[in-house]
Amino acid sequence: MTSTKTHSDLDMYRRRLRRLRRVLDFETVFITAFLSLVVFVGPAAAQASGPTGGSGGAVTGWETILTNLYDVVYTTLQYAGLTVLVLGLIVWLTARRNSQRSETGMKLTMGGGAMVVAYFGLGAIVSLLEFIAG
Repeated sequence: MTSTKTHSDLDMYRRRLRRLRRVLDFETVFITAFLSLVVFVGPAAAQASGPTGGSGGAVTGWETILTNLYDVVYTTLQYAGLTVLVLGLIVWLTARRNSQRSETGMKLTMGGGAMVVAYFGLGAIVSLLEFIAG
């Protein structure tokens, strides 16, 4: 008698899961996320005013946008590069006899190292350009 009860409970849970899957399709989740972003997020600084600041030839808006873009790229290179470098070393050193995994780890390590070098190189180039610009 318990197996029949368990079977009917299982059928009930399956029906509920099917009903939930029909409600939670991709379009519903996407539309809900988009509407919540529209309602809860205000305009970004770049959208609040024009890039020229309304004074004709002023570049302060452009400087802010480029500074923010530089900060995003610089921080992304730093953290992503270090993360990929460490992950690649872990995969490479734990590969043992699996050559495919060893190759993947080696490629990740080289890519992470390249990102770290690019991080320091970008800092040096920007410092040089700031020095030249005065």
